[in-house]
Amino acid sequence: MAVELSILYKEIIPEHDVHLLTTGCFDKKIDWVHMVENVDFVSLLHGDELVFNSGLNNESDENRKDYIDRLIEVDAGGLIVALQEGHEFSRELIEYCNSLCFPLFQAGWETSYLKIMRRFSEILLSNERNEMNFIAAVKNAIYYPQNEHMYLPAFERNGFFSDMIYLVMIISCENSMLTKQVKKDMHRMMKRSVSYEENEHLVMLCANYTLGETTTAVADFHKKHPDIYIGIGTQEKQASEIYRSYKNANTTFRLMKKLQDVSTLHYDELGIYQILADVKEPTILYPSFVQKTLGELYEYDQKHRTDYMDILKLFFENDCSITQTANATYYHQNTLKYKVKAIKEILGYDIMSNENRVKIMISLYLMQLGEDFFTDM
Repeated sequence: MAVELSILYKEIIPEHDVHLLTTGCFDKKIDWVHMVENVDFVSLLHGDELVFNSGLNNESDENRKDYIDRLIEVDAGGLIVALQEGHEFSRELIEYCNSLCFPLFQAGWETSYLKIMRRFSEILLSNERNEMNFIAAVKNAIYYPQNEHMYLPAFERNGFFSDMIYLVMIISCENSMLTKQVKKDMHRMMKRSVSYEENEHLVMLCANYTLGETTTAVADFHKKHPDIYIGIGTQEKQASEIYRSYKNANTTFRLMKKLQDVSTLHYDELGIYQILADVKEPTILYPSFVQKTLGELYEYDQKHRTDYMDILKLFFENDCSITQTANATYYHQNTLKYKVKAIKEILGYDIMSNENRVKIMISLYLMQLGEDFFTDM
């Protein structure tokens, strides 16, 4: 868990001669600190470091700008530069950093970088330990919800209280690679959150956000990262129910792999899939239920290379209307009437009765999920 730059800056204001030249930019998160005097070594940074430098004292504005540009390219978190008396950054360069929201600090020439870096390192290491403990507590809340002593103390230390509203999201990239920038952007939009990686996915716990706020944040996030998939769980009213939101987020995420053209899905939007995904005996429901309802038709298609299963699916998707189905396909209405009649004969029951229509629709939904959805549960 990176530390906000504002928190680090407050630690040194009383004791050290370090001044922020830019206006704010304090929402930057800092992962570590580094001393980088030579611009050629900037490429070795990993991102989110607060960089210390004393070699820009006699450099021109052009060289200083080049150095800052290189830092921005590697997504550094900010720059502290020691300047001798009589040296300063130009107003143009400061405004340039402001335009890019890049924090720029000026330190006195006698400022002890060693003391500042040591203090920052202590804070960052302490914060990292706290993050690891917090993530362990989140996992305990998911897998051992009845043992509140295993997670509530860590939650409360981090401002996550028992009676808050909690929601879990599961996030993945299309190429299966979760980049550091993806995580940063998600946390920037939802600050009251904690996340960890699990099976190449990002599990994210959010606290005290309304469903509307979550939906807006996710929509904004997708504008920047269109190749991201997000399964959103249910809102739960206390920490002991987080496991339920995680379970529902996981169900939603797995269903997204079966549905087409869906990049974000909320559990409450699943409709009948909520029932199908939560059945107590999935291996009994699938494939035995599907086999009993549509098995004869499926086997007929396999044997005779017909397309009756596809026709039946289209027929039900179009409210069992010959006219609507014909409009959605290249078939003539008379041809469709013949095919629907043949389907009824192969199945051996009235597909239009209420009971059988329900069975057929459930079977079609189950087939869209696929047997592997249930065998992996």
